[in-house]
Amino acid sequence: MSTASTKDRINSLQSTRSFSASTKLKTMKSMKLIQKSSSINNKKSSKDQQLNLNDAQRFVKLRPENGLMGSSGKYDCCAFVIHCPVHNRILINHQDHVVWMPFISLLHNLGWEDNAILGFIIIISGGDPDRVNTFKEHPPYEHFMCMQVLRLQMPRTMRFITRLIYYFRIKCSSSGHSYSQFQCGQNTDNLEWVSVNEITKYHNFWGPELLEFVNNLNAIKETRITEYSMEEVFLYVPRDPPRNLEEEMLKPIHITEKDVERLYEDFLVHCYPSFAMSIESFKCYMKKREFEKNDSRLVRFFRGFNYTKSNFISFHELLLGLACMEPTIQHGKFRVKFIYRFFSDDSGIMNRECLRRALLEINSDPNTIDTRIKQAMTCMNVKEASNGDFIITERDFVSAIGNLRFRGTSVLCRYQKGIFSQISRALVAKGLRRAEKALSNVLIKRRYSGLCKPCKDKKYDLATHSVKFDSHGNLKIKRIISKYQEDSAISQNNHRKEHLTAQQYSIETVFNRNSAANIIINLVRDFSNNKGTVRNPNGLMQDRKEDLWKLLLSINGELELLLKNEYKCHKIYSPCFIMGDIHGNIEDLFSLEKALWKQIPCIGANYLFLGDYVDRGQWGFECAMYLFAFKILCPNKVTLLRGNHEVRLIQSNYTYKRECINKYGDIFGLKIWELTNRIFDKLPVCALVDDCIFCAHGGLPRSATEIEQLIKIKQELKDPERESRAAWEILWSDPCHMQQYLEVADLLNLNPDNLNGFIKNTKRGTAFLFNENGATNFLRKNGLTHIIRAHEVPPNGYTFHFGNKCVTIFSCSHYCGNDNDCACILADTQKLRVIQLDTVNNSSATD
Repeated sequence: MSTASTKDRINSLQSTRSFSASTKLKTMKSMKLIQKSSSINNKKSSKDQQLNLNDAQRFVKLRPENGLMGSSGKYDCCAFVIHCPVHNRILINHQDHVVWMPFISLLHNLGWEDNAILGFIIIISGGDPDRVNTFKEHPPYEHFMCMQVLRLQMPRTMRFITRLIYYFRIKCSSSGHSYSQFQCGQNTDNLEWVSVNEITKYHNFWGPELLEFVNNLNAIKETRITEYSMEEVFLYVPRDPPRNLEEEMLKPIHITEKDVERLYEDFLVHCYPSFAMSIESFKCYMKKREFEKNDSRLVRFFRGFNYTKSNFISFHELLLGLACMEPTIQHGKFRVKFIYRFFSDDSGIMNRECLRRALLEINSDPNTIDTRIKQAMTCMNVKEASNGDFIITERDFVSAIGNLRFRGTSVLCRYQKGIFSQISRALVAKGLRRAEKALSNVLIKRRYSGLCKPCKDKKYDLATHSVKFDSHGNLKIKRIISKYQEDSAISQNNHRKEHLTAQQYSIETVFNRNSAANIIINLVRDFSNNKGTVRNPNGLMQDRKEDLWKLLLSINGELELLLKNEYKCHKIYSPCFIMGDIHGNIEDLFSLEKALWKQIPCIGANYLFLGDYVDRGQWGFECAMYLFAFKILCPNKVTLLRGNHEVRLIQSNYTYKRECINKYGDIFGLKIWELTNRIFDKLPVCALVDDCIFCAHGGLPRSATEIEQLIKIKQELKDPERESRAAWEILWSDPCHMQQYLEVADLLNLNPDNLNGFIKNTKRGTAFLFNENGATNFLRKNGLTHIIRAHEVPPNGYTFHFGNKCVTIFSCSHYCGNDNDCACILADTQKLRVIQLDTVNNSSATD
C-alpha cells in the first residue's frame, strides 16, 4: 500500500464514522495505560523488579501494547513485523523473560487495516501523544501488508478469535535516515531493534511466529489465511474402533472430548497470542503441573513431545505427549518413540551415554550398568565403534522393545499422579471459581433489591383433588373443590375445550373418572388380561365397535388441541424417561407402566416415546389408544414422537392396517385405521431434552443441519416422504461405524471425504447412514451433547455408538423371534441411566 493512500486513510480515520469519539477514547485510554505502566516500572526498586520477574516466570502472560485485553485472556489481536530495510533490523518485544512480536488488541469498531495502522503508530510512538500526532501527519513507513490471518475457534462455542500479523517497512531516505523524526534504533523498556541476522541468537522465544515470518520476509507475497476449528481439536480422541495409532493409545486412559476441550482451552490461554509452545513456554506450562522450571528433564520432555521435530509444540503434540506420561497408558509403538526422543541427545540420536541414562532410570544399580549396556546392544543389533561409542536408531530401538528383546522400558517417563485428571480438575475448579465470583457479584447487586418479577408472579393454588394410594399402589381420587365452584368454573367458557383453564381441564378430563381418556386407560388395562394369543388376538371392545368409535372421536378432538401447540421439534426437560419401539407389545407396555408411571396422572417425571407404536405386534391399536389417553391425562408430561411405522404406506405393507380390519371389519376397521393415522400425522418427529439431548426415532437429517429448521417443519404431515425431506430422514436414518461407512462408499463408488458424514442408507433403501463425523458436526453446530434414538433391535435393549455420543434404545422384548430385552433411559441430574426391565415371563407380541 502506498504512503499517499496511507496518509489519506489516517486522515479519514478522524473524519469518518470509523474513527468515532468512542474509538478516540479507547485509543487515549490505551495510551494512558502504557504511560502508567511505564511510570510504575521506572519507580520500582531492583528488588521489586526481581520479585516481579520471578512471578512472571511462573505465570507468563504477554500483554498487548495498547493495554486492552479481555479478562478471559482470549481476544482479537494484531501482531507486527516492523522492518527497517536500510539497517536490516526488526522490532521485537521483550516481556518478562521472553521474546515475541509487538502486538495490540483489536478495537472492534475499526477495520483490520485501520487497527493495524493505529497499532503501528502506538507502538513506534512509545505511547507519546505528541509523536502519535506527528506520525499521523507523516506516516513513517512506505509499505505494509497483511501476512497472516489466523482464526481460532473458542471452546464450547461457535465463536472464533482472530490473530492478524502485519508487515510494515519503515520509510527511509537515500542517505539512510528515517523520515518523520523516527530512528529505527530507538529502544524502549520492552521494545528492541535487533539485526535480522542476529535474531537467532535469542533462545527465549514465546512462539515460532517471529522466526517464521522474519526468515521469510521476501518470500511472503500474499496473505495466508488459516482456520483452526474444534474439528481439528478433536482429531485425536478415543474412538471405537480407533482409526489410528494415536487414538488406540488414548483409549485406555479414558479421556473424553470434554477433557480434550479443556486441555485445548488451557493451551490456547497459555500460548496466546502465539499458537505453539517454545521450550520456554513449555517450561512455564509444566511448572503449573508441579514441575520445577529448572528441572533438567523438561528439555528432554520437550524433545519427546515434539515428534514433528519443529522445535515448537503444537496442541496435538501437547495432547499426545501428556498422554504418554499417564500412569495407565499402554506401552505401545507411539510411546516407545516418545521414550526414544526423550533419551536421545540434542541431535536426536541415541548413543552410549543416552542408553546409559535410560538403563539407570530402569535400574539405578551402577555396578551392573556396563553389563546391561552390552546386553542392550546385543538386543538391538548395535555394534560398537572404535572410539567405544555407538548409535541406536529409532527403528532398532522400537523393534527391540516391540519384539520383547529389550525389556523394562514401560516404567520410563510416567507421571505418577495422572496428569490428565489433574489438568481437568484444575480447569473445572478454575471455571467454578470464575462462575462463583460472577454469581457473587450478581447476588451482591441484587441483595437489597427484593424479589425479581418472575418470582413475584409465582402463586400457588390448592389443587382441585387429593389422591390416595391403596396398599397395592393403585390411585384413589377424592375431590376437595366444592360442587358450586366446579360448576361455575366450567360454565364460564361454555365447555369449550380450547379455552379451558388448567383447573377446568383437571376437573373435566384428568380427574374425571368418566372422561374418555380415563375410560380408555381402564379399558386397556382390563383388556390386557383377555387379549388372546398371538395367533388368535382379541381386540379392544371388539363387540362394541360403535362405542369404541365414539371414544376414539372424543380423544381425537382433545389430541388435536394438544398437538397443534407442539412444534415438530418439541422441547422437554429432565427428569425424563425415554422409551423406544413398542410395536404392539402390550405386555411390555404394562411392565413399563408398573415400573415407571403406575400412579397416572400423579407422575413426577416427563415421559418421551420415540415412535413405532404399531405394526409387527398384534396389539398395536390398543397400545396406541393407551398412549393417546396417557398423553391427554398428562399433557405436559408425556410426549409422543412419530416413528417410521406411523405412516400409512408402511402400515399397508406390514400389519397395522390388516390388524384394524381383522378386529373391527372393513367399515369400522378402515375408519379406525384412518383416524389413528390422522393423529400420527400431527405428532412431533424429534425432541430436545434440556436443550442438549437430541431424541428421534431414526436419527439425524442430512437436509437440515439446524434445530430451527426442524422447528419450522409444518405441523401436519400426511405424507412425510413428499412433504418434508428432513422429517422423513429423521424417521429412517441410522448410525454406522466408520468401517461400514467406508464399505458403503466403496460399493457406491463415492469419495467418503466429500460426504460430510452422511451416505445413502443401503440397508433401508431410503434416507441416510450417518457416521461419527456427521453426528459430531450436528451436535456441535446446535450446542448438543448426545443423540438418543430407537429404530433398531439391540440384544440388550440398548447399545452405544461413537463412544457414548449416540444411544439406541428398544422397549419391545422378544421382537420377531429375537431374544432381546426391553429397556429405556432415564435422563436426570446430567446423567443418562439405562434401565432394563425383566420381561422374561412376557409373551412375544409378534408371530
